[in-house]
Amino acid sequence: MTDSVLSDGATLLANRPRVRSDLLFSRELGRGPDRIYLVKVRGGKAFEVAAKERFLLSRLDGQRSLAEIGEEYAARFGRRLGPAQWSQLLWLLHQRDLLRPPGAPEGRAVAPPRTLGRLAAAFAWVFSAPSGVVLGVGLLAMYGSLAAAAPGLWRAAAPAFGDWRHVAGIVAVCYLSAMLHELAHGVAATHFGCRVVRLNLLAFSCRVEEYQYLPARAQQVVIAAAGGVANSLLVVPFAFAWLVTADGSAGHRFAAAMVVAGAVQSLVNFVPVPPLDGYKMLSHQVGMVALAEESRWYLWSRPRYWLTRRGPRYPRRARLVLGLYGMAWHATIAGAGTAIAYGAGDLLRPYLGHAAYAGSAAAVVLTITLWLVARPRRPVRAVPAQPTPHHQRTQ
Repeated sequence: MTDSVLSDGATLLANRPRVRSDLLFSRELGRGPDRIYLVKVRGGKAFEVAAKERFLLSRLDGQRSLAEIGEEYAARFGRRLGPAQWSQLLWLLHQRDLLRPPGAPEGRAVAPPRTLGRLAAAFAWVFSAPSGVVLGVGLLAMYGSLAAAAPGLWRAAAPAFGDWRHVAGIVAVCYLSAMLHELAHGVAATHFGCRVVRLNLLAFSCRVEEYQYLPARAQQVVIAAAGGVANSLLVVPFAFAWLVTADGSAGHRFAAAMVVAGAVQSLVNFVPVPPLDGYKMLSHQVGMVALAEESRWYLWSRPRYWLTRRGPRYPRRARLVLGLYGMAWHATIAGAGTAIAYGAGDLLRPYLGHAAYAGSAAAVVLTITLWLVARPRRPVRAVPAQPTPHHQRTQ
């Protein structure tokens, strides 16, 4: 019996399994106190795995045997995997369709959409470092000048918002700008090597499968920023027209109104709250998954941790990032809630007197409380006893 078990174990360790060729791996990311990797099958689900699982998956290439990979694993992590651990891992990989079946053909290379490919090639120069610096400095200078001229800009724009013809034109241009926003995301993603880009301009949708799995965070930040930059570039000709047209003319009013509407449409994208592009840019820059949710879980768990010393321990960098973002998020919610409560109180004051402010404040506090309570809690995630893929979350 013992000889049979040993023989079966030796046979298993001699195998040379191979993961699918269409697997996508992210760089190392943070989720709360943990360091994780995202693994995804093209067109399928994504899984979170820890460093040990990522190490093993990257070596299941069909060339190395399980015994050879086990030696590398033992040298790296100081622990040797036996046949039982390998059997469990291979079974889980098979269940999640991450292994390449024996004799299965190689997956065909996916070509990007033809139009996006041509646009990415034509505008490749835009994504160079010098162009990025010029664009960034130029747009900052434009918005700085507009901020300085804001009172005069608003006086010129206000009459246009009361004219239905001007409003119709503003809506049409903003709709075009929104389509340009999504197109810019698609072109940027294609430029950086993403092949599966599902673009629907009429529905303002751009879904990029490989976006989370690009090797460099700068590429992800640029892709996320591309839409807002495209919106900002559309503001430039209207800002120039506002400067050169005669005061009081219809063209002057329309150009001023378009600058106001276009600037708001552009700058809102860079606010770092989900689901806006600014939030994605910040998440990529700090290398965090679910930054908003994890920051709230971190802050809410700290009082209990300080009192009982129970709960996950956060690395110093995670404490800094999650703490700062969480405090900024709560301050933003508090500020917005205060503004809404005050505005509603002003509207109701003629009918309820000073009690209107208390009533509106109570309604806002109740709404925010119910919203926060209704959000899912962070699940307890224990460190696995052996290297098996985490499967509790999908992207």
